[in-house]
Amino acid sequence: MTIMPFTLFHFGPGLLFGLLLVKYIDFPTFVIANVIIDWRAALVVFGLWPGPRHSWMHTYLGAILFAMVLTTGMVLIRPELDKLMESINLHQRVSVTRIAIAAFLGSMIHVTIDAFHHPLMYPFMPYDIKPLYGLFSTREMRFFTAFCGFLAILWYIGDHFGLIHIPTK
Repeated sequence: MTIMPFTLFHFGPGLLFGLLLVKYIDFPTFVIANVIIDWRAALVVFGLWPGPRHSWMHTYLGAILFAMVLTTGMVLIRPELDKLMESINLHQRVSVTRIAIAAFLGSMIHVTIDAFHHPLMYPFMPYDIKPLYGLFSTREMRFFTAFCGFLAILWYIGDHFGLIHIPTK
């Protein structure tokens, strides 16, 4: 069985690509989009929701719908996250456009990562095709996502000590 934990592994790309794109997208929205799309899959894994683990939420159409919902939610709560962003020294200009782009990209990246190695996932639903499946193994995807997290942490620490700069403006 190929279970990719819905938090740790999806945080890696969320953090790294979020830092790489922090000048253009809303960082917290991007990280949340990379992780929270697994809410339904987590409920299925823990026996709290019936049905397949990867259903409509793990399709590109579902990710678009989810990004629209997430955008709405983040526009409403984003001002509450400003103090958190200040505390981690990531100052950003916030806009609905940046939030929407972050929600869309984060959701799409999540579906794409999972599409490479989950055999029962159909990202192009309603079409019964899986062109990405098998291009990378679960082990390779876990390494990739963990390595992304490692690089993100190194980059953030480097920025904190003035060795590397995260371009936020």
